[in-house]
Amino acid sequence: MKIRESLRYVLFLARRNFLASLGVVGLVAGIVFSFTFGNPPANPPNHLSLPPSAPFDQNISGLGLVEANTENISIGSFTSGIVSQVFVKAGDRVQKGDPLFTLDQRSTQAEISLQEREIDVAQTEILETTVDLAEKKEDLRRGEALQVGREISQSELKKRQFAVARAQAQLEHRIKKCEQAKAKLSLTKIDFEKLTVRAPITGTILKVRIHSGEFISDLSSSSQALILMGNIHPLHLRVQVDENDAWRFDSDTKAYAYLKSNKEIHFPLSFVRLDPYAQPKQQLSGDSAERVDTRVLEIIYKIEGNSKNIYIGQQFDVFIEVNKTNRF
Repeated sequence: MKIRESLRYVLFLARRNFLASLGVVGLVAGIVFSFTFGNPPANPPNHLSLPPSAPFDQNISGLGLVEANTENISIGSFTSGIVSQVFVKAGDRVQKGDPLFTLDQRSTQAEISLQEREIDVAQTEILETTVDLAEKKEDLRRGEALQVGREISQSELKKRQFAVARAQAQLEHRIKKCEQAKAKLSLTKIDFEKLTVRAPITGTILKVRIHSGEFISDLSSSSQALILMGNIHPLHLRVQVDENDAWRFDSDTKAYAYLKSNKEIHFPLSFVRLDPYAQPKQQLSGDSAERVDTRVLEIIYKIEGNSKNIYIGQQFDVFIEVNKTNRF
């Protein structure tokens, strides 16, 4: 009996200690999990959203917009009409004089054919009048060889003289009429050439906003260019500098452009020119502290280095070094 009770007591203690040990193990496992898997390390800061810091002690900052070195050329149309064919697409490289698009040419072609036939008729009339003039001149020559009053009357001789003068005037009139028809044909051919819009420079097509079958007008707004193109080798950066900082600018100092979405991507800049006209600010950066009731000076730089992944229209944060000895 005592042995049986002793065994029960031993089993009770073992069960109790097992539950206590299991509880301790679970507690330890929970603490370990909380400090390892349950508490992962914080993600690194998003460098794409961090603004770049100025590389100079004193600098002028501005917003830069990437553009072609020929500036972005807005292609329009000489005349209104229906687009019959578009020869280019965005990204194409074209040479000066290459066709970009053409308008419907059928009515102009028909007009050219009609005017060419009119010229043929006018030239035939000139030939007929020339023969008639030669005939009347021969009649006059024979009349002048006769003795007036005996072999030919004075009135008959005058009549032949008037006939020659009339034929001569008619020939001159028809020659001028033919020349006028030729000039009209030349003008129509110019209008025909205008129906095909060609590249004004050698460059790259940046944007195409037209399609075959669309109606376009010669009064289209320049802000909605039919085709946008320019020379992108090398790229230029148009930088807007606040008019209050214009006096601090020095074209001989260094300048850097930082991509707005990644401060690690930056490029040195080379000064090209300055537009000597302060204009109202149009390109906005979106900064809440940005002033919009100001005027800006536009400075054009060339982007140095590998600009393979830079595209027309991208924005850059630009920092221009200030010459400490510069005084207004």
